[in-house]
Amino acid sequence: MLDLSDSVVAAVHTTPAAVAADYWRLLALIGVNGSPRHAIVIPRCARRMPFPGAGAPPWQLEAIARFLLAAGVTAISAVLPERRHDAYGYASIAAALGVDALRRTPTLDRETLVVVLIPGRIDARNGLFGAAPGLAALFHPVAATRNTNRSLPALAQVRRQGTPLLAVADATTISDGRDADAEYAEVRNVLLASRDPVALDAIIAARFGLDPLRDVAWLREAHRQGLGTADLSAISIWGETEAPGERWGLAAPSSCPVVGRFKRWTPTDARTLASWLRDTGWGRLFRDYQTRYAARAWRA
Repeated sequence: MLDLSDSVVAAVHTTPAAVAADYWRLLALIGVNGSPRHAIVIPRCARRMPFPGAGAPPWQLEAIARFLLAAGVTAISAVLPERRHDAYGYASIAAALGVDALRRTPTLDRETLVVVLIPGRIDARNGLFGAAPGLAALFHPVAATRNTNRSLPALAQVRRQGTPLLAVADATTISDGRDADAEYAEVRNVLLASRDPVALDAIIAARFGLDPLRDVAWLREAHRQGLGTADLSAISIWGETEAPGERWGLAAPSSCPVVGRFKRWTPTDARTLASWLRDTGWGRLFRDYQTRYAARAWRA
């Protein structure tokens, strides 16, 4: 079912000033199978409120859409959140680039490229808001903002159709949600991409100190079913091979699930967001996108 040559993850370092060009460099490294005429883009968020590293950042959607248009893709649609929950400005960016909102379950074929955009993010249950779970949003739109047990059936269906996949992770700022009191955010300045969503998610899991096959149940099962490669020894890194090599995250893995974490917003979270917006280049870039694209800017 899976072409093992796809079990490659490309990685590059980036900066706020060069991120658009670096996305093109990343995608040139990994390539795209076939000559897709249509693309479906799925930007993923872990939280409805903006938080550093918890959602596919707006520059990721813009850079990927521009790359696809330049590559000759004639039509792009996107799985977009409701406007009242669109704190990242996805809908406005999509409209500016001529990207249509996906309004029904698509017909998948070999000429439709599915692109999942994810943050570098882990949650309290040692789960990843990653690329393979994002594919469930093709069939269940709410899955664009949360992990779901529909991940593996969705991935299997896409694989059966022979639909080309591309998973792209923005780890410019990563988010570690395993602390019981407050999330951590770290600037990491890394972009990653793979044609195998499972391989990409396995690399991200390893960066957070997890063994993909031992500690992440859905990665283990995806690997067992042949839907992707979660065995780190079988995954190659292309590009700047040292880019994904450092350990990510400040919190130790949580042994206890924390109920209701998805919707909570604490004063500590607000301070983390304010500090990121004020003191980091990525936060200032996010502010710029909010000013240009969001219905209303979030102010610290």
